[in-house]
Amino acid sequence: MKRIYSSLSILLAMVAAGGCGKPDYENKEFYQQEVYIISSASTSATEREISDLPAHTFVDTLKYKNAQYDSDTIIDTKIFTAQIKFKVGIGGSLPAAQDYKVIVAFDNETLEDYNILKNTAKKIPDAANYTVNVPYDEKEQGFVVVIKKGTSSSSLIFDVPLERAKMKDYEDFAFPLKITSADKIPLSRQYTQFMIAGLLVTQDKIVNWSGFPIPKIPIGRYYSVQLAGNGGENNPDGRLRKYKFITPLSISDDPLLNDKYIIWGSSAWSFEVFGLHSAGWMYNVLTLVDRDFGIYRMEPVLAGNTNFPAPTFAYATVQQSSEDNFYDPRLKTLTIHYKNVIGKDYTDVLTYENSDFTLDVVRSGWPAPQSWLDVKSRGFNYWLPQ
Repeated sequence: MKRIYSSLSILLAMVAAGGCGKPDYENKEFYQQEVYIISSASTSATEREISDLPAHTFVDTLKYKNAQYDSDTIIDTKIFTAQIKFKVGIGGSLPAAQDYKVIVAFDNETLEDYNILKNTAKKIPDAANYTVNVPYDEKEQGFVVVIKKGTSSSSLIFDVPLERAKMKDYEDFAFPLKITSADKIPLSRQYTQFMIAGLLVTQDKIVNWSGFPIPKIPIGRYYSVQLAGNGGENNPDGRLRKYKFITPLSISDDPLLNDKYIIWGSSAWSFEVFGLHSAGWMYNVLTLVDRDFGIYRMEPVLAGNTNFPAPTFAYATVQQSSEDNFYDPRLKTLTIHYKNVIGKDYTDVLTYENSDFTLDVVRSGWPAPQSWLDVKSRGFNYWLPQ
């Protein structure tokens, strides 16, 4: 028993003695330190290239001035400075034991390979097009980045002034960088290169309504440029039809139907003459998608849509939806784009005239509606004028 207590005392003494000193692994490096470079925009250490880096969006403002919806467009011409940031660092688990000088240079060979592979014409911008936080050293033929003692990395930052008038130029800017040498520390075996190829500079627009009510598209009769130019086909009884009509799907507050309309009349065909054609009705659904800018989606009623009694007219090809239809509240015009109507695309401009829904009826056997009640009786379930 005495021997057991003696052994235990010795073990406790050894543990106590060890606890009073520093662990033998403290301040020891467990991983090899190597110099590497990466972009701050990168999401992965293995990523070595970024194409079309988002740099800036110039935002114009459409400002309405009065209840007649006269407007001014305020163009964003402010010069914006984009920062292209790289980090030059050391691997391992400890900070730098001393200052390390690292030379980073432009890598023309990698850029040339990139251009050949992707059939582009990216180029390193002239020095006049950027400033950098680390001056270029002619003697070293590169940027001298110093990783200070006690730190693990240092930044290399290019400031690029972006001008509205030169937006397209920045697409070809490239920053291919390569660590060429480092004092007293080895280079990474894999991560000594990084390239950013192309700065993406875009433009956008916002609306300032200045307190005026946001207009809704008026319902009623619209003069159609397309119909007016297609008189030969739209006057079987010697009368020129030149109007299309727009009705809402509902005049009540129905969240599912609000801001949805029907355009009666399709491309260059008159609803008053061909509206109830056996190959499909002359109508399209119009849906508001951007209230600020008055942008509407126009789409045909396709066969099999049980919400409507007939598909939109289709002959040999099927009309496609368009997303860029625009209502101008000042001029009260609706510009609409028909896609793939018998194999071609067409643009029509509709100008609001009044809320008169009276049809110019054709009674000679043509596939023409005799009244809006006639349309309703054929299964149309939404709002129609009486």
